[in-house]
Order: sequence, then C-alpha cells, then structure tokens
Amino acid sequence: MIDLNDHIERKKLVLQIQSDIDAFCKVEFTEDNRTHLGASIIGNECQAYSWNTFRWLNQEKFSGQLLRLFNRGHTEEARFIRWLEGIGFTVWETDPETKAQFRISGVNGHFGGSLDSIMRPPARYNLPDLAWLGEFKTHNEKSFTKLAGKKSNTSIPRIGGEGVRLSKPVHWRQMCSYGRAYNFTHGLYCAVNKDTDELYFEIVTIDYHEADDLFRKAESIINSQRQPPKIAQSEAFFNCKYCHAFKDICHKGQLPTKNCRSCVNARPIENAEWFCDRWNNTIPKDYIKTGCDEWKAIINGI
Repeated sequence: MIDLNDHIERKKLVLQIQSDIDAFCKVEFTEDNRTHLGASIIGNECQAYSWNTFRWLNQEKFSGQLLRLFNRGHTEEARFIRWLEGIGFTVWETDPETKAQFRISGVNGHFGGSLDSIMRPPARYNLPDLAWLGEFKTHNEKSFTKLAGKKSNTSIPRIGGEGVRLSKPVHWRQMCSYGRAYNFTHGLYCAVNKDTDELYFEIVTIDYHEADDLFRKAESIINSQRQPPKIAQSEAFFNCKYCHAFKDICHKGQLPTKNCRSCVNARPIENAEWFCDRWNNTIPKDYIKTGCDEWKAIINGI
C-alpha cells in the first residue's frame, strides 16, 4: 500500500500516472496507415515522401506526448466552429442530408481527403452568396510567427507574415485540392497559436491550376511502381534530416516494412483495391497489412 504521507511515494505515484497516460495515448491516438494518398500529403515537396507514404514503406512511431499534440488539431476544430457560428457564420462539418463528412476522391479511389468544413459568411459582410471552404490548423509560436508576423506589444492582430501559401505550402495546396473538387472560389484558413491562443485568419483564393497539377501528380505517384525522385540525394538535406520515417530507406538502403503495398508484386486498381501479380488476384483488404511469404520489397530489393 502506498503511503500518501511520504513525499517520495507521492512523487513516484504521479510519475506512474503520467507514464500510464502516455501509454494510453499511444494506444488511443495511434492510427493505422491511411488506405489512400491524402490531399494533405500530396502537397509535400518531396514526391518520394508521398509515394513512400502511399506504399506503406514505414510508419513512424510517436510518443504519447506527440500524439496528444497531434490530436489537439482535432479538438481545436470545435472551438473555431463555435466562434465562427457565434459571429453569424453558417458552418457545416458534415453533409446535412447524408450526415457523412465532406470528402474528395480520385484515381480509382486511391486519392482523397476529408474537408474540415464548408461555411457561408453572414449577410452583414455584404459578400456574394457563395459557400467557402473552411480549413482549421494549429501552430506553435515559431510557425505562427512565420505565418502571421512578429508579435507586437499591442493587442492588434499580427501582420506582415508570409501567409499560408509561402509559410505552409502543404496547407495551401490541400485547400486548393479541396476547393477545386467542390468548385469553391475561396476558402477561409483559420489558425491558432497553441502557445498563446492568438488567432490568424486568411481568405485564400482557390488556385484551380495548382489543384489540377496536384491531381495529376497524385495519379502519377499512385500508379508508379518505382519511387519518384527524392527531394535531395543526401540525408543531410534539411527535409531529409527530419524525415524519420523514410530517410534510412531513401538514403541507407533500409528495407521497407513488410506488407502487400510495399511489395513489388502489388499494384493499385479500381475501387480502391490492390492486385497481386504473383498470385494473379485481388488482395483481400484484411491481408494487405501482413503480406505473404513471397513478399519482395518494392525498393532496396532483397
């Protein structure tokens, strides 16, 4: 029995509680590899990264703390929606008829993504009666400063930052992909600084040309049986240095994780399914995660 009057025992207990919560969060928030190439991934500057992710070459393991941090982005969405509705916006997270989340899909079901929201500004803003795309993101202080500008000593919102297109091009491309699919002309980028709770909003013009390029890029990556060009040929390059999931595969010849999608015999086909050239058959979905004894790495071959 723990003696709660003993400060050392109390310290041990709270450390155990924290450790238990970290372990719980690793189970609670760790997600399986996505079955599709996401619109949030296709905007990455490194085509090899997008392909590696789609082919399930490896899945990075995160601590409970990092997983909680990632999950915070989901919890912030409800706050943004409450604030926007509080000033007169109409916001839809799901389709009012089907109750399903708004999604985009392409390349035989292997490319897609989920919209954070669709919204309509209040009439008092005197805007055309058109719906907007809504995108919600969280930032730390460094990222927020690059996006919104340096902090001043006044209560005036930050100005002079690079904006979403330059500071977070992956987010901007994601918005273009969603907006193009739904024929939106504009979207509202909503960002919060996790360190200070400061807000940043930006009206983004949807670039249809950029979106069309991304859809073509997605089709090329999904249908490729070879890794596309890497962003750099050295792991010392900044982007590669922090690409913990794939840098050893790309630069050190490490084998990918064994599963059907990382096998040279598998290829994506219609209806978001996979076909095995070795067994000349469609691969059962519940089998893809493990692969078979005939597995051959699609990269760094064995």
